[in-house]
Amino acid sequence: MSIILPDNRPLALPTRRGVLLGFGASLLAAPAIVRASSIMPVRRVLITDPAPIAVPERPQEGFVRRLWFDACASGLLQGRITVVRNGHMLGHVVTFSDAERTVRYALKHGFLSRQRTEEIRRLFADG
Repeated sequence: MSIILPDNRPLALPTRRGVLLGFGASLLAAPAIVRASSIMPVRRVLITDPAPIAVPERPQEGFVRRLWFDACASGLLQGRITVVRNGHMLGHVVTFSDAERTVRYALKHGFLSRQRTEEIRRLFADG
């Protein structure tokens, strides 16, 4: 029996003798298995536990969230709340009480700028 290749050339099946010769040749050509330490020097490294990560006392807020705090504070200072995104009015309406709650949270945790903080504190003290 033979195998027919795509170019119509017959190829004989491998014989036992051919398999044994191939196996013996691969054993002669196979690289020796050695430990890495015999090939190159290996230094020992002492790995210790890292220092514990300090947990921040105040919550962390992202850039967009801090922009939202500033927009709410600006709206409260102007006396009106308008939410605009990419030049279009949003369907979500922000009430004064929601904006005030958001600004009080930002004020409590120090997310507003120094100037804006003073203006908001004066606004809350007056009203």
